[in-house]
Amino acid sequence: MSDNTKLTDVIMPQLAESLVSATIGKWLKQPGDSIEQYEPLCDLITDKVNAELPATVDGTLVELLAEEGQTVSVGEVIARIAVAAPAAPSAPSAPATG
Repeated sequence: MSDNTKLTDVIMPQLAESLVSATIGKWLKQPGDSIEQYEPLCDLITDKVNAELPATVDGTLVELLAEEGQTVSVGEVIARIAVAAPAAPSAPSAPATG
């Protein structure tokens, strides 16, 4: 990973007010896959609702921290996405003196 890449954690969301956990039904993306913001990452299953978890950023999926079939608490990190940071502006060149 280069210096201008940062990792963004994918957090298990609270899908309903009383929900404290959800189960990863199926990963729709695998490490190394390119991801666009709002693209579904995985299926989440609860006793009340099944939902797709969308990506919050553009990037590359680098790590899955939860397995299919695993129940994960709300707020837990379930995956990480590498996001290319915007290029730093180059320093302005000093005016030539002569």
